[in-house]
Amino acid sequence: HAFAVLFIDLDQFKVVNDSLGHLAGDQLLILVAQRLKECLRSSDTIARFGGDEFEILLDVTVTEKTVLTVTNKIQEAIQSPFRIEGHEIYISASIGVLLSLDGYDHAEDILRDADIAMYQAKALGRGRSEIFDINMRTQAFFHMQLENELRTALEKRELQLYYQPILSLESNRLVGFEALLRWHHPQRGLLLPEDFLSIAEESGLI
Repeated sequence: HAFAVLFIDLDQFKVVNDSLGHLAGDQLLILVAQRLKECLRSSDTIARFGGDEFEILLDVTVTEKTVLTVTNKIQEAIQSPFRIEGHEIYISASIGVLLSLDGYDHAEDILRDADIAMYQAKALGRGRSEIFDINMRTQAFFHMQLENELRTALEKRELQLYYQPILSLESNRLVGFEALLRWHHPQRGLLLPEDFLSIAEESGLI
């Protein structure tokens, strides 16, 4: 039986809540829900999952083409401005898509993989949709593992500073230096900041 699950997260919802207050945030959620319903067929199901997250179950004769048609309609609907308390509000949505696949025995596993696809969409720039593939789950596990290892890297003294001198071409004298962080990972060797700083920022370890 063909179906698809869409995991939708509003990208700028926290900004609205923080700047205009929770009542405006609640009103925005109501308006978003109304627009989402207008993008769906009578056979589809929509639910607010919590916070600013919505789940949609697309049922009956679902193909990748029909799913992309729906996600495009949703993106267009969400990106049109919302009028709340005299303010014109612009937001976007990151959408993770799971097309029905064999190998799922539990509903929570389907939701997990749709959620993983949503975070992939966020990581690639927000305001877009991504269809889940098995490599995303591998990347998510690798990301989680690296974050856990980063939490203990400081106490294990695996992080070191390297100092790169800055020389004046006119006088050939040292005028300063850059401090560059390196992670001496016990299994993966020397890791550069591009390999772990984004994880440190996302997790608050920075």
